[in-house]
Amino acid sequence: GFMKSVSLFKPKDVNVVVGMAMVRNSVGENCYVADEIITSRAGVRIRVGNTDAEGRMAMVDVLCRAKEMAIGQPDPHIFTIATLTGHAVLAVGNYSIAMENGPARQAG
Repeated sequence: GFMKSVSLFKPKDVNVVVGMAMVRNSVGENCYVADEIITSRAGVRIRVGNTDAEGRMAMVDVLCRAKEMAIGQPDPHIFTIATLTGHAVLAVGNYSIAMENGPARQAG
């Protein structure tokens, strides 16, 4: 995929940093519970409104760290890739989708 291409082509003046958030959706005493309040690494309290939130919760922390690393870098871009599971499949079906980050584009 993308990282393999970066390693082969070694684009000049491009710094690529990758963070991976992987979770296993499980049932048990350590899983999220609907209406549970969790505090993110940024100190924000988040209400778990859906127990299909494990991947999204892990992605939030990785994106927060990516943002911290991007601050002060020349022309930073942050991209995310996620599998469509759970409610995403209910919303859009079994298709791959790509969405741009409109607010980031507008901010320059």
